[in-house]
Amino acid sequence: MNNIEKLLKFKNFISNYEEFSFALNGITECMNISIANNKPICSLLLGAGGVGKSTIGLVLKNRNKPYTELKNGFEKQCIPVFYLPVPSPITIKSLTIRMLEELGCNDQKGTSEQLNYRLRVLLKECETRLILLDEFHHIYSTTAKKNRTSENVANWIKTLADESKISICLIGLPDLQSNLFLDTQLARRFSHVFTLSPLSLNQKDKDTPSTLIIFLIQLEKFLSDQFKLTISPSLFSVELSKRIFLATSGYQAYVTELVYHSCLNALSENRITINLLDFDHAYSKKGILYKPLTKKNIFHLTNTEISNLM
Repeated sequence: MNNIEKLLKFKNFISNYEEFSFALNGITECMNISIANNKPICSLLLGAGGVGKSTIGLVLKNRNKPYTELKNGFEKQCIPVFYLPVPSPITIKSLTIRMLEELGCNDQKGTSEQLNYRLRVLLKECETRLILLDEFHHIYSTTAKKNRTSENVANWIKTLADESKISICLIGLPDLQSNLFLDTQLARRFSHVFTLSPLSLNQKDKDTPSTLIIFLIQLEKFLSDQFKLTISPSLFSVELSKRIFLATSGYQAYVTELVYHSCLNALSENRITINLLDFDHAYSKKGILYKPLTKKNIFHLTNTEISNLM
């Protein structure tokens, strides 16, 4: 087994810090209320790239896996939740086809109206309760705005929710909200808005660790439990956590990428303890772009120099 195979489970790491859990539980609540009231409660999940939006979508999908049940003597496939990145460029027909594929239908023939009807039938048959559409900001591309595709797709989504009674969560960059909410009906329909921000070293109060420290504590425990790896100094130490923040601006995707490649470097040298030199190697690796707050070589600076940059 090579080192990449040894770290395959690294991609399973999920940190349940407050903002992440709030969004995850909030979208789940929208789904449950929709089911209880037979009325769609829809939501937005917003944030910059690399802050964990897609991770929430995949967590919700994995928590509500497809299953087969026997009904009236026949087996049927139930898909309670499905998640998909919207195609770009986007049209109502291309989005309908992608959703049909997600529901296991490969019959893409027919007019837009026929495909729409097929989708609504399948959503009911598959007992779908939550639809997660990622990268939804794509519908507001310059071209889409010019030919009114944006408006048409957004209204189609609203109608789909109304007719199917299914909770829909649109996932995208922060400007998705301002574009979508130009239509007051859409603003009312998607009134539950959840936001993910980059991790921070700022504490809400003196008794609560910062979001970055919570993330790093959980990540270090994960590395120890799953791979028997140790980190010296610890990920959440002042010495290393400040460097990680300066190297990544707190973006979760970059933090995990940096730690992952640091672990790979240690394993390549047959070590199970990751040190600052491993982080320096990972940070300096060509072809990997992080999001640094300084052009200085972060892992060569003294602790005093690091503090002066904060």
